Amino acid sequence: MQKMTLSAARRTAIAATGLDRPRPVQVTARHLKSTFARLGLTQIDSVSRVVRSHYLPYFSRLGPYPRETLDRLFYSAPRMGVEYWAHAAAFIPPETWHHFERTRTEWWRNDYGQRHPESGPAFRALQRSVLEVLESGPKTARAVSDLVDHEIPERDRDHWGWNPSQVKIALEALFAGGIISAAGRNEHFERVYALPHDVSPSLVQTELAYGPAADPELGLDPTAELPRGVSGTANDVLALTRIAAQALGIARPDCLADYFRQRRVPTDEAITSLLATGELIEVDVAGTRALKWHAARTPRSVSARALLAPFDPLVFYRPRIEWLFDFHYRIEIYTPAKDRVHGYYVMPFLLGDRLVGRVDLHRDQAADTLRALKVTWEPGEEHEEELALELCEMAKWLGLGAVDMSGTHLPLS
Repeated sequence: MQKMTLSAARRTAIAATGLDRPRPVQVTARHLKSTFARLGLTQIDSVSRVVRSHYLPYFSRLGPYPRETLDRLFYSAPRMGVEYWAHAAAFIPPETWHHFERTRTEWWRNDYGQRHPESGPAFRALQRSVLEVLESGPKTARAVSDLVDHEIPERDRDHWGWNPSQVKIALEALFAGGIISAAGRNEHFERVYALPHDVSPSLVQTELAYGPAADPELGLDPTAELPRGVSGTANDVLALTRIAAQALGIARPDCLADYFRQRRVPTDEAITSLLATGELIEVDVAGTRALKWHAARTPRSVSARALLAPFDPLVFYRPRIEWLFDFHYRIEIYTPAKDRVHGYYVMPFLLGDRLVGRVDLHRDQAADTLRALKVTWEPGEEHEEELALELCEMAKWLGLGAVDMSGTHLPLS
């Protein structure tokens, strides 16, 4: 078995995700497309403490770029990516979406109360009504609610954060099952639901299989059999594992399963197949069995410098960065203020082949300032000048006039 040092494994991981490359002088749509293809997904999150999180992985790799160009690529035809629950909420290429269509269609059949003996039939009727409303065009959950009557009692809605209505639950069930998709997000970052043909021609296959044009009942009856050829297949899991392996470069089996949130047993079967074809190579990373993508590069050194979003593919699976970087990381958004260690919106700072610190970052629009509210360095690491350079570049990209780092005000000119 090939042996690798942890340093070599880190450099392999950094190169695979595109963080080792020099940033272009001027970023074009081609750069953004190439980065998306390399990553295989871009996670979405509603928190905008700095900027919406899906914008950040592109800045980390490419430097300043026009965010409106990324918006156009995701939301205008032909779409580079479509939304789905691929890791969490994420953009993925339309061709990848079809692999989930077959591996995750079963989700909504067994969830969302559809099998409840009393409310199940009413809920399925609500889903059919929702589909009929969407025939007139894309709509938010609020807009759909205004057009749909339903008799299902609302749940106890005393949760501090998430209190979806029955219509929203019905929409999410259909979205999770791939029966509807998302045409975009509105100014409040609410998902705009749509039938597949209103999102991308490449998604129409699902609409024809499940949608109201075929049969309003098809796919909505939880006792019905899955249509032939739609149940999860080994080939789909194999395809998703292959994408994950390329994007990660070096990984343990659990890392590969997590990338698209696949179950371990079918992922392990896919790994066996990829080992047999030589696409994956078994390696020993300082005593840990790992899997290296056959074409992954291992640079002799990397000169990376980047602040990473909490949902960046390099760091979103926390066990992997603890293994490779010896870096215990939590975002702390959901940690009570009194219990936070590093701050609220904590971004890891990558320098070379190490995660050297954590920065609690906040875009203070009113003060025209990007604030590093708290900087915590790893033991033996302190790189104020490098961090200041990265913060200043990010502030300019965000259209801000100054950086405040640990109480030091740095005006941009």
